[in-house]
Amino acid sequence: MCPNYTYKLRPGYGSSNLLIEFGIPEDADYFLFELMKLLSESGFKSNGKIDLWMNDEILIDMRSSNGNLTLSLNSWGMLFIMGNHNQKDILRIHKLLSIHPDFRKEEVDYSLYQLPRE
Repeated sequence: MCPNYTYKLRPGYGSSNLLIEFGIPEDADYFLFELMKLLSESGFKSNGKIDLWMNDEILIDMRSSNGNLTLSLNSWGMLFIMGNHNQKDILRIHKLLSIHPDFRKEEVDYSLYQLPRE
């Protein structure tokens, strides 16, 4: 069986904090539903959704016993899970995705996300 979705565990631009970036298929709403279901089954709770219509972005606040996370889905079909103060759950989600048959991790070069030195 081929994985349906891809993701990258990578640093944020100019940051040492890791985030998870997803390659979204055409049906982003279904993907988001499936991802939220997986996270919910793993003990994450949703604090609600914020629709930033002026930025064409949806933010979903999530929490666990380790702290908060933010899911960000924008109009370009990019979805990120960020946890600047909760790297423990970023690594926990990575582990969940790495053993799930529908997900495949894409390797990245961390140096591509560093800011140029002046």
